[in-house]
Amino acid sequence: MLLKHLSCIILLSLPWTLRAHEENYDDRSRADADGPHVFYRGQNVVVKSVERRDTNAIARTQVYTSRKMVVLTCRIPETGDEFSFKLHDTLLVEPDSYEMPARLLALSDIEGNFKAFKAMLLGAKVMDEKFNWTFGKGHLVLLGDYFDRGLNVTECLWLAYKLEAEAHAAGGKVHFILGNHETLNLEGNIQYVRRKYLENAALINEEYKRWYDNNSELGRWLRTKNAVEKIGNYVFCHGGISPELARTGMSLSEINRLTRHYLGKSLESMNEKAKAVFDYKTGIFWYRNAAKNLLKPQEVADVLKFAGASKMIVAHTLQPDVTALYNGTVICIDLFHEENIRQGFVKTLWMEEGALYALDNRGMKSTLNLK
Repeated sequence: MLLKHLSCIILLSLPWTLRAHEENYDDRSRADADGPHVFYRGQNVVVKSVERRDTNAIARTQVYTSRKMVVLTCRIPETGDEFSFKLHDTLLVEPDSYEMPARLLALSDIEGNFKAFKAMLLGAKVMDEKFNWTFGKGHLVLLGDYFDRGLNVTECLWLAYKLEAEAHAAGGKVHFILGNHETLNLEGNIQYVRRKYLENAALINEEYKRWYDNNSELGRWLRTKNAVEKIGNYVFCHGGISPELARTGMSLSEINRLTRHYLGKSLESMNEKAKAVFDYKTGIFWYRNAAKNLLKPQEVADVLKFAGASKMIVAHTLQPDVTALYNGTVICIDLFHEENIRQGFVKTLWMEEGALYALDNRGMKSTLNLK
């Protein structure tokens, strides 16, 4: 049951310039609507959020004695959107191999851009206007980097969380595959974190590094996820499988096991196999050479043989359009979502009955850009 409503405080923050060495724009974000954030404290479930009231940001705290009683609501004042959901009954480690569904949408690098995320999911008819799953037995692949840069990271994560349960009930699937920004945030690295979240952390009296630790619902949920998955004959990962990683001979399941074991830990604390997974140049979260079209044909063939796949779908490295490289065996889906949504569209990868297309939020399909 709900124990009590604990606190309400107001904070007005000043504009702040983002670290110039990492971004080429000013971060003028302030403490603002965010959450909810769910923490486990002993036998209690503590739910904290930041609400907008006029020009003020107000912290709210609720304490429950049972997770079954918790109903969460996300509100996005900028768009007027709102959706509610319950906590999952259980959190289980995800499988990493699946049959190919009749329909699949793959979308990456949303980086807290709720407007773009919503537009693409609506356009592909993955959900309806009330944020309910409408994709039936279809699969939605979220290929990493849903953190940082944008101002609605929390709401994007909770929407994926909500749709995951609804997809499962309908016989479909949401695949949330980890990217480099997920790994950074889970280890408490705030290099790319917007000022809004740091101010909100102070406002709700929860250090940012605690938002995704083992005592938070989102932290526990993210720790059930994979770094790489096979769906049909396609392998999906954020950065890409490098020839160096392939030469280790590890199975995809071993890569995922090491990922979950070492999430949140320093590279120096890892064994040699884990270092190969997390390496900032050739590891699966950070690798770019495949998407930059810098590999030799034999190297691509070796990577695909290692993965037991005919194609590799990657994100992480920006492209002007959904792009097929190496005779269509490597598909790149990281696009300029922020710039595109300002022009009124979002585009990503659509699979239907074994065929691949670029799909935009208006429902327009086009052939892939070949290089």
